[in-house]
Amino acid sequence: MHSQPIDQARLMDSGIQFANSIDVYPALHQPGDAGLPLLLVDNGLGRAVIALQGAHVLAFQPKGEREMLWVSPRCVLESGKPIRGGIPLCLPWFGPGTDGKSMHGFARTTAWTVVDAQTISTGATRLAFELEGNASTNALWPHAFKFRFDVLVGSVLTLGLTIENHSDVVAPLAFAFHTYFAVDDVAKTRVVGLDDTFYIDKLDNLSRRQQQGEVSIPAAMDRIYLDVPAVQTLKMHTHAVRIDSDAHCAVVWNAGVNDRNMPDIGAGNHVGYLCVERGDVAERAIALQPGATHRNWMTLAVDAE
Repeated sequence: MHSQPIDQARLMDSGIQFANSIDVYPALHQPGDAGLPLLLVDNGLGRAVIALQGAHVLAFQPKGEREMLWVSPRCVLESGKPIRGGIPLCLPWFGPGTDGKSMHGFARTTAWTVVDAQTISTGATRLAFELEGNASTNALWPHAFKFRFDVLVGSVLTLGLTIENHSDVVAPLAFAFHTYFAVDDVAKTRVVGLDDTFYIDKLDNLSRRQQQGEVSIPAAMDRIYLDVPAVQTLKMHTHAVRIDSDAHCAVVWNAGVNDRNMPDIGAGNHVGYLCVERGDVAERAIALQPGATHRNWMTLAVDAE
């Protein structure tokens, strides 16, 4: 059964505004750009910006706190192009596709449908987005499916991802909440909560090592931590962010000085972000049985300690 999109009046009744990325991020556009449709949520508890393409959370700021997410000053806000920053949904695969080229799946570059919006009793705003299979997705991932992404914007950001396999064969599945956190200086940032876990070092021939203590980022890093605790804390000089998820893996990534070879990041801009991604990837990817459903969640909050 197909869910029905909700209309603009109901979105506006829930305190959600429509906007275009040209107006919200003017510095990221060139003359003649069409921009991307965005939803703006500002409910007194927190503020969020969400692109309909990819159901992509671009910004989240709890009231009275700093902006939690980073968007590259050189990112591309164009239909069908990946957005560098915020929280891309890497889905239904992580890393290169079967063609060796298409990175992180099609969900992040496809328009999702808003199927629910409401203000709940706490004053937070709940939104739900859906994406269903069609001829274009079937060419990339030959499975009938429904993806649902629930977003709750309050003083905490809560994300829920539901994946339904509607096909009659097993669907190979990997996903990640590919979160770009805004940091003061990545070299002075630490990730707590991965001590003693094992990781795959993608910058060292996929070697496996065991983490000792906190994770610091003195240079480029690309690690997949396996079977991690539910909670990690991103610690900066001035504040900290708590990441909580039921996903099995944590990916810690920063391009380092290789940012100069990445046009949508640009030289020197690696200093301002750190990706700490929660997901089920690598050897923790999923074989989703016919008719089965897979769910994961993540919350981001200011750490009070």
